[in-house]
Amino acid sequence: MHNEALVGLLDELAGTEVSVAAGVVTVGVPAIGDAVRVAMRDVLGFEQIIVPTGAPGLELGIRRGHEELPLIVTVDDVAFMPAYAADMLVPGARLEVPAMPHMVMYSEMHRDVRALGRAIDDEDLDLDLGTLAATLLVHRCFLAGAVRVGLWPVRVAAWWEYMWARVGARLPLDPFRPDPVWDRLMADVTEARRLSAQPAHRDQEVSRGS
Repeated sequence: MHNEALVGLLDELAGTEVSVAAGVVTVGVPAIGDAVRVAMRDVLGFEQIIVPTGAPGLELGIRRGHEELPLIVTVDDVAFMPAYAADMLVPGARLEVPAMPHMVMYSEMHRDVRALGRAIDDEDLDLDLGTLAATLLVHRCFLAGAVRVGLWPVRVAAWWEYMWARVGARLPLDPFRPDPVWDRLMADVTEARRLSAQPAHRDQEVSRGS
């Protein structure tokens, strides 16, 4: 009954595409070009809500280890909690990051990362390296948070990787921790670029590689 009720409520959200296979529910949200994939056994609870835009949504609690992570699915977006900055960098790293929101919308993440990716090529724009390092770290937290709840933001990650390739070596930022999941996401970025045969910074041409 728990699983049937969950799938039924997700299916009621106009604009989503819901399917279930092998105990995993997939909720495609065409408006953001991504899908949430979550094992049914990891859904600890769910509740119908109305989001600030007035649209209906479903808030889920997702089990990740000993944590319960919030996830909100709406008719045209997904909200999730960013990962912790301290979990991104090697132990003992210096942390200088601005305050992060408790939750971030997928569309906002995409907009912010893309905007900075476009700005970084503006030769007339004077970007402070310390501020840029903190911003790229925050954006990496957004991406890691999305992946933790079952999203796979290849297009957004492509913008991040493009910026990192341009300026990463010059930033006052300690090394990132080894992360096999991040490595797989970057591999999908590379594959998507190969398939599209388009410039690396054109995210609209980068589709999911797998």
